[in-house]
Amino acid sequence: CNLAGANPGSVSYHFGGKEQLYLATAEYLARHIRSQLHQEIGDIEHQLDTDPQVEHRDLLRRLIHALVHDILQGELSADAAGFIFREQLQPTGAFDILYRELMAPMQRTFRRLLTGALGIAISEQELKLTTHALMGQILVFRFGQSTILRMLDANHFTASDINEVAVLITNNTLAAIDARRLQDH
Repeated sequence: CNLAGANPGSVSYHFGGKEQLYLATAEYLARHIRSQLHQEIGDIEHQLDTDPQVEHRDLLRRLIHALVHDILQGELSADAAGFIFREQLQPTGAFDILYRELMAPMQRTFRRLLTGALGIAISEQELKLTTHALMGQILVFRFGQSTILRMLDANHFTASDINEVAVLITNNTLAAIDARRLQDH
């Protein structure tokens, strides 16, 4: 309220209280981040739905690059990261919103691509765990940003750094897929 120059009573008037403001913040973050990724995810989903011959590995590469760019340099990435991380550690009603509106759609698309790229049947449990592990590679660069920037002796990620991270994570992901496929042969 101080930063906005607003009366603290306006929180209750507009949102119904602090908790509702917090939930509205979660809704805003989820909608905003998802809208930034909507075009890419929508296009990927459309290709999966309409082209049975689509190359899942190429689409997975596109999704990883979009996620890395948005998570590391998106308009709200710095503000959203702390909020989302706090909800991961101590979930409130805001986590339900973030999961439903943001995390679940990204995970669903990633799982579809992973299933197609693997080309083998795996259990739903293994698919979910693998998706989480592979997507976690992206998130560690956001949540551990201070550490990696210190190691790089830098103050921020450059466009080159972000592209390098995207390529690294893509290569790790494709190598994990190839290794898992070899287990079945």
